[in-house]
Amino acid sequence: MMLSLKKLDQMDYDKKQKKKIDRELPYFITVVTLLATSGLGPYFIFKKLKEINLLPTIKIESEKILKRIDLLGLDPLTAMNQAKDKPSSKALGEFLSGYVSSIQSGGNVLNYLKSKMTTAYENHENAQKQSIEKISGVVHGWLSMQIVILALFIMVSAMSSGVISGATTTTTDSSYQNYLLLVAPVMSIIFLKVVQNMNTANINELEIKKILRYGIPSVLIATILVFTNVLSSVNGNAYVVGGALIAASIWPAIKFKKIYTLNIDAEDATPQILRDITEARKAGIGPEKCVIRACKRTDYKSFNPIANAVANKLEWGIPLKDIFETIKKEIKNFQVLISFRILFEVISSGGGNVNTLDSLSSTSENMHTVESHKREMLKPYIMVGFMVMAVTAFTTLLVISSFEQIDEQKNLGKTPTQQNNEKTNSLMQAVSISILIQSWLAGLFIGKITTGAYSGGFLYSVFLIMISFVGIVIVQSGMINISSILGSS
Repeated sequence: MMLSLKKLDQMDYDKKQKKKIDRELPYFITVVTLLATSGLGPYFIFKKLKEINLLPTIKIESEKILKRIDLLGLDPLTAMNQAKDKPSSKALGEFLSGYVSSIQSGGNVLNYLKSKMTTAYENHENAQKQSIEKISGVVHGWLSMQIVILALFIMVSAMSSGVISGATTTTTDSSYQNYLLLVAPVMSIIFLKVVQNMNTANINELEIKKILRYGIPSVLIATILVFTNVLSSVNGNAYVVGGALIAASIWPAIKFKKIYTLNIDAEDATPQILRDITEARKAGIGPEKCVIRACKRTDYKSFNPIANAVANKLEWGIPLKDIFETIKKEIKNFQVLISFRILFEVISSGGGNVNTLDSLSSTSENMHTVESHKREMLKPYIMVGFMVMAVTAFTTLLVISSFEQIDEQKNLGKTPTQQNNEKTNSLMQAVSISILIQSWLAGLFIGKITTGAYSGGFLYSVFLIMISFVGIVIVQSGMINISSILGSS
């Protein structure tokens, strides 16, 4: 039994390692190719990889190979051969096997590496397309869930109010309606978990502690007001809950928007900088001067101060390693960081020849094209999500209001009891609160889908809650009167 559990744990570990390695493999092959183009051998390439923290899994694999060389005294090719025999990733094993074979056979190593690099990015692009298709399937499932729950709620509400049966009294226990009000938020939470690993962002999430620090006070105040029913007489509970959710979302929405804009501008500017460096290098200018020239441009939007700072630091003779750490403090986009790290490694290794820089700029352009295309493909889901939530919120509220007005017409001439009025108001408040919570969760879902980070959904949550507020005000104020429509017909 213990052996079986250990075997399962090992299989699970190997599966996770494979995913991590496959995610980092295109960048690993890029580093190996460009450093080999600069004239470095396998041993020094792995020494460089050991220092690149942006590729943590590859860094561990590189350390294993270096230990075989430094501690066991093996030559680099033998160590790589041993590493490829038991790889966590089949793709990594195939790459190392071909690398060793091309060196031992005296073949054209650089051609092999460049072909593998091209293939790796083609596979990466195909993987991104497949992820978009998976995300599309999940979004359609989420939309279907919204429609099904709305249909069930309308049916249960109709039965509860006696509209279907024609009865003047309640025919279905109203507790079913309360259960359905909980289903939509719960299902949204489940879908938030489902998409957790489907679209990973190049930007880190905001710190949960900071989000809670700004969000807990307003939510706590709203919870106390709702449970104490202080504002129930004026139907204010929904507005308190919605206001609290907006207040809790404003800081993370503004903070992430600022970070996201900076990182997108940096992602757009990086291929331009690398291409400028390459073209300037073709004119015979030194690598450092090429970087200074390219970074002094003023059309990089919010990335301008950082790019200009790189140029100034280089002019002052600050080491490339320190300059990279400065960029890393400001920028969290993985594509930008890995491009600059490879650039600085190539230059510091005595490289920086035209062919190497041309390969790097082409690679960066390919990465940028894939990422920007993916963002464009996912953007329509923002509008779809907004439309569905707006229709769902308005329709649900209108259904409750409609059945209330139909009941009034059926009982025309009868004096409505205080109990019935309180029951209707209570249900309307419960539905409104459920819609606002669902709108907030839907915003997080849309943000995760489109930006790859839950933090990117706070802004959408604010907008969706405002849209829901409009629906609540329209229905509660009686701007749409079903009784008059029925009367005119």
